[in-house]
Amino acid sequence: MALTAVALFVAPWVTGLPTSAKDAHRNELGVGMIVLFVAMARFKWHLGRWSDLLILAAGAWLVASPWLLGLRNTAVFTDGAPVFDVAAGSVLIALSIASLLLFRTYHNGTSGRGRHRTTS
Repeated sequence: MALTAVALFVAPWVTGLPTSAKDAHRNELGVGMIVLFVAMARFKWHLGRWSDLLILAAGAWLVASPWLLGLRNTAVFTDGAPVFDVAAGSVLIALSIASLLLFRTYHNGTSGRGRHRTTS
């Protein structure tokens, strides 16, 4: 997740967004900041499902944002930036779903086993 956030920070310069694409640039920076803060917080604390759901929402926004921000009829849409946004958002969605499934498996698998040991 942290690597995806870093990629979102440098994407406007790598993809060469035109100076008129300030909305797309701010969108990528905003989503990148959210993802980076959540990813760094996960290193320090176990945040549980809420962090995964926040990353899922950020990824879904990133996938839908080129169309929701109205970038279809601009130069930004034709230069490949929406492809990067959809790819980065898809990575975030896949990571958050995998984390949610692992969280569920871990908590369901260890909830009843190993707590009470009977000695005979």
